[in-house]
Order: sequence, then C-alpha cells, then structure tokens
Amino acid sequence: MRFVAAALLWLSLTGTASAHALWLEPDAAGYQLYFGEFGDNLREGSPGLLDRFEPLPAAKAFGASGDMALKAEKKPTSFQFAGVPEGAGSVVAEQARVTERKQNDKVTRTLGRYSARYIADFSERPPLIPLDIVPTGKPGSFKVFYDGKPLPKAKVEVVTEFGWTKELKTDEGGVFAVELPWKGTYAVEVALVDNTPGTHGSAPYDGMRYVTTLTFKVPDGLAAPARPPVVTPKR
Repeated sequence: MRFVAAALLWLSLTGTASAHALWLEPDAAGYQLYFGEFGDNLREGSPGLLDRFEPLPAAKAFGASGDMALKAEKKPTSFQFAGVPEGAGSVVAEQARVTERKQNDKVTRTLGRYSARYIADFSERPPLIPLDIVPTGKPGSFKVFYDGKPLPKAKVEVVTEFGWTKELKTDEGGVFAVELPWKGTYAVEVALVDNTPGTHGSAPYDGMRYVTTLTFKVPDGLAAPARPPVVTPKR
C-alpha cells in the first residue's frame, strides 16, 4: 500500500509532455526510432516531418563484443534499425544538421543535434554522445553528461508511456533520481543550448541545440494506464 500511495502522489505531481524529440523502442524487427512526442504517442510520418531527417539518422549498437553500425530504413512513421546483435546493452541513434534562420538582414545558423539512446538494463555505463543520459547502476538513478563531463543543474523530464511527465534537475554532480512505480516504457529527456560557434563538416554554425532522450523498460511494478493511440499528424 505504501508503494501504491507513493505512485499516486508521483502521478499527482506530474503533467503532460509537449516537446518533439527522437526516441528508440525495441520490437520484433529490431529497433524503431520515432520522432514526435513520446508521452502523447505522437509519431511524425513520411510524407511529413520525418522527411526532414536528411541525411538519415545514424545508429550503433554497443555490447560486450564492441560496437556495430546499424543502417536506417525509413518507414511511414519511423526509422527502422535491424540486425542488432544479441546482448546489446545500448543502442544509440543521432542526426545532426545545420539550419539557417533569417531575421531582418541577419542570418543565424544553428547546429541541431537530436539523439536517442535505449538501454537494456540499469547497469552503469559511460557517456557515448555529446549530451548523454546514463544509468548509475541503480534503478531510477541517472547521470547527465555534456562533452564527457557531468552536467549540473540540468533540467530533465521523465515521461511515462501513458503521457505524464515529471520535471527534475540534476545535482552538482549531474545526478538525479526518480521513482519508477509503473511497469512499461519510460523516456528521460534533456535539452541544452550552447552558443559556441563552430563547423559541422564544411557548414559553419553560430551555436548548437541538443535534444537527447533515454528510453528503457521497467518489467515490474504497478499496471500503468493504457497508452494513448498512435497519432500521426498530416503535414
């Protein structure tokens, strides 16, 4: 009963998600990479916003035997990655490109980097991507890294598959902890803006914007409310 009461309190303190991001989910064919809003089960499609991902997202699977590059295949509402080796502890997918925005006579170029990571368990892992979220070895405890260093005071959102979110902040060591009372898939999202200029390939940019998600499944706990039906907007 104490566990149930804690879960209900956690639910009462949450809201709904609203930011677009990439996220990974495993299925019988391998892994699906979606773009949309995890908590609303909103999945952008092709034709539509999914077609803006050019080049296609790159992905790797990481396991005890090393890492393996995965090839993306665009589907109507996702990018599919097949051929993931058995025992892969993490799968990471990324897409980065420079976009331009003109306001009056000024052109601003931004490197946008969407990243997604799926973990098979809560074993402690090192960061693999510029803005990364990794478990610390204990269920519900995570650490955020930026450029290989712990990121303090970062805002994070923990989102359940039925649409509720909880906002948290990392401590001085980049760590945060959250209760995971329900069975099912969770997503953790963090975003960061860095105004340091640079180049991506041959394309210059004035600053960077990162959005990273971490998804995982909790096998035990309370039965969660039903996941919303899949929504694919017509663009």
